[in-house]
Amino acid sequence: MNEKTKNVDGIDIIYKIKNRKYDNNHLVVVFSGFGDGRFFTYDFINALSDSPATILWIKDDFFSMCSYYICRGLDFSIETAVYKFIYEMMLELHIDKNNCTLAGFSKGGTAALYFGAKYNFKNIIATVPQFNIGDYIRSDWPDVAKHMMSEVSLRNTLLLNSLLRDVLDKDENLDKNIYLLTSIADLQYKTEIKPNLLYFIKYRNFNLFYAKSLLVTEHNQVTSYHVPLILGIINSLAQGAVPSYGYSELKGDMRIGNSRDYGTPVAILKKIPLKNNVIFPEGVSLIKGLPCPEFSDIEVDIVLSNDKEQLSFSLGKRNRSALSRMFYDGGYVNYDKGWFCTNKHLGIDLSLLPVGVYSASLKISCGGEVKTTSLIVDDNSSINNIISNDSLNVFSKNGLVYITKL
Repeated sequence: MNEKTKNVDGIDIIYKIKNRKYDNNHLVVVFSGFGDGRFFTYDFINALSDSPATILWIKDDFFSMCSYYICRGLDFSIETAVYKFIYEMMLELHIDKNNCTLAGFSKGGTAALYFGAKYNFKNIIATVPQFNIGDYIRSDWPDVAKHMMSEVSLRNTLLLNSLLRDVLDKDENLDKNIYLLTSIADLQYKTEIKPNLLYFIKYRNFNLFYAKSLLVTEHNQVTSYHVPLILGIINSLAQGAVPSYGYSELKGDMRIGNSRDYGTPVAILKKIPLKNNVIFPEGVSLIKGLPCPEFSDIEVDIVLSNDKEQLSFSLGKRNRSALSRMFYDGGYVNYDKGWFCTNKHLGIDLSLLPVGVYSASLKISCGGEVKTTSLIVDDNSSINNIISNDSLNVFSKNGLVYITKL
């Protein structure tokens, strides 16, 4: 799917579009949240590939910065252009607002609710949206705050905070299908969702989902954990079957612990950037069944060895809460800190490594257990040459990782 650009009243709209299947007469517009470690992303690109509807992804990239699809320097020309772009797309597809769904996640959920209520779209799907836009970007995304406000002041912060509440409060067309997914495990729930639920009671088909799972512990896990539900709602709407759930608690199995493969070490290389003699390996490092919710719970070393040499280098850790879901096996185990990287992301200097070929393994210490296991690549990365330059060659053979010092 190629990225396209259309200029609307001087505003570049960057987007991707997937055509409908067969005679489906529905448009889904997807607004994106903040990407993992980056501003711009397209959410649900792969997940929606089989949807029967026409899918339109709009990138929240306006003048090289996110804007909640709304404004730059409190100039709302972005909002106007985005709405005009969607409306023109609907005309081109011969689709009206009753056959259009606005969907968004986190930042995108805010946009879906905002545009849906203000411009009277029939169907709205939003997960973990922010109401207090100004407060959130001011504390967590200062570059976005500067972009949207120009002057980051209390007055401008409060103005952005009021935007979504105002459009919901003024919306008099109550014949809407709204699906709101949240979780009390989300730290934003108390400030963004709970105080604002009264704005939704007036709608005829308002559906509220509470995620209650041991695998949902953070804001960014609510959407990803419930992809099947979200896809089900989207596809039902696309085919004219409007779901009505009311209030629903999405409960998972509360079983804790994993006895299957207990004590089995996992060491998977996910990436290994290379700069001169310095490597920057990252990936999964855990022992099945042994929780590592805190950084102090696990220690990891990378070991490079051959017949003549064995060198060990201490590694750092990062929080990756998705690992608890990824390695779930019969019961919940918290693997939040089961991601290795280099200390302070400074890399490992192999300048003094003697010339030769070395196998790579990880020594993992967790829960009183110490395990050493070969570092492997997953199926998607099982290629001969992983990365190389004039000094080093990192390659895989039979799924195992080797480093050659040249």
